[in-house]
Formats: sequence, C-alpha cells, structure tokens
Amino acid sequence: MSKNRKPLLWILWHPHQGLWNWTLVGGLQKVMPIVPIYKIMCLAIVLLDTFILFLRAFITRVSLLGISNIFHQARVPDNISILYLDVGTHKEGSELLLVVDEILPPICNNFEAYGFEANQESFEQIAKKFADRENVQLIHKALVHNLPSNGKIKLYKDMGSGLADSIYRHTTQYEEVECMRLSDFLIESRLIKDNRIVLLRMNIEGAEYDVIQDLVENKLNNCIDGYFGMWDDVSKIDIGRDAEFRTFLAKHQINSFTFNGRDLYWSFRRKCIVYHMHTRIMQGLRKLQQGLDSNPKRQVLTNRST
Repeated sequence: MSKNRKPLLWILWHPHQGLWNWTLVGGLQKVMPIVPIYKIMCLAIVLLDTFILFLRAFITRVSLLGISNIFHQARVPDNISILYLDVGTHKEGSELLLVVDEILPPICNNFEAYGFEANQESFEQIAKKFADRENVQLIHKALVHNLPSNGKIKLYKDMGSGLADSIYRHTTQYEEVECMRLSDFLIESRLIKDNRIVLLRMNIEGAEYDVIQDLVENKLNNCIDGYFGMWDDVSKIDIGRDAEFRTFLAKHQINSFTFNGRDLYWSFRRKCIVYHMHTRIMQGLRKLQQGLDSNPKRQVLTNRST
C-alpha cells in the first residue's frame, strides 16, 4: 500500500476529521452530479458530524467534572492566569482572534497568548492585526522536534493562500525560516507556572507529531490542560507515520478537540469548541485547587530548577 493511500473505512469515519471528511465529501461530488442535492447531502453530513462533536464535548464534561457541572461556565480567579498557545496562526489569525477577543475576556482577567507563524508574509499580516494587543505576542519561527545545527529549516510553499505551507509537504518553492523547540521556548521564557492554565491549539501541516514528541520528551505534555486542532495533516502526508502518531497520542492520553478554520463557519461548532474550552479550564482549576504538590506544572518547575 502506498504511504498516502487511505484505508477504505476512512470514507465513513476519518480518525481525525470524523464523519465530515474530505474523502467522503469529494466522493459525493463525483457520484452526485446534481448540485442542489449534493449540497443538501453535504449539509446533512456537517450537521450529523457537529451533533457527534457536541456529544463528545458533553461526555467529556460529564466524565471530568460530573453531571452537576454540565451547564456551568468557567470563571478564573484573579490569582490564576491562562496561557493560550496558537501554533500555526496563519495570516488571518481567526482562531486566535476568537479566543482573545470573545472566549477568554469574559472568564479571565489575567491571560496572555502567543501565536506562532513560520510564513513571512502571513506573519507580517497578523502582526498588523494584533499590533495593539499587549497580551498577545507573535513568534516568527517554525516549531520542530530535532533542531538543525544552523537553526533554520525549509518551509515549502503551497503556492496559494499559505494554508498548506509545510516543512514536510515538499514543493518547488520554499523559504528558509528560523526554528525552535516549543519546550525550549516555554522553559526559557518561564511561561509554565504553578498558578497557570495552559491551552494549546495547533495546525502546522504535518509537524504536529514533532511538537507533541518534543513536549512529551521534556515532560511538558501534562502541563497542557487542553489540546485543540484537528491534526489530520500527518495522515495526508504519510499514513504509516500517522498511525504512529495516533498510537503515541493514545499512549500519553492526549486528545485534541477540533478547532480549525472550517469550524468557524458554523455557529454550533463554535459553541461546541467554547463549551469544551470551558471544560478544560474548569478541569485545570480543579487540578490547581487540589494542591501544588500534585500539580504537574509545579513538578516541572522543581525538576528544571535542580
């Protein structure tokens, strides 16, 4: 089997994309020439997939916080802060904008966000968008697992909007960009604190596995209170590596919740994301309230200082 050949069952349920997957939607377009009927079928797929997404968010809330908290919203006390990491911000910065403008301000007075974007043009555009926000900082670097000796890596261009720029998906054009490990950045910047909740959203076109490996190897994975993003790009590039990736995620109990550009077009999907983010924040607060001795962030800080 070619390393890029998808299993047939992925048409019905993609391990990252779910029911609403591009193989199913593309297949329907080929077999259904009547455009209005095709659009109705696609809408049905999106609605059913969104209902499944809601069930997942609901079940996660109940399993983590109990049935009594199903309607609760997070409220972070002033002595607790939130760190939001947006890896692969892109030139629109839509997901980052939603978080820092709408989701976090009503529930937290003390938060800061970091957006990571490797593409030069995209970085310059988002830099203008977030220029007046003191609690948002943008980093023009690619995140990697193994740091090259010269500190730079090739970012291959998708020749379009920049959405598919990748260090793995090789094309004829590329730019060399500076790179770093996320673990080094978090530790050297002293961003991991024992009174802080950390959320990570990531969409970096196949390099997601690299970042997660880096976090796990440096014992920072348990410092992340919530993971977001579809993380399907590894499967688009190498099916075998994606199988390893999913096994690695399961081993370390890392579960990401979709939060990509396609989700933003649908109001109910956005509400599912907000609901799940509240769940992860409340779970993070509960961990902090259990005491510093059992706090993984505290343990990381202690280990790093010895």
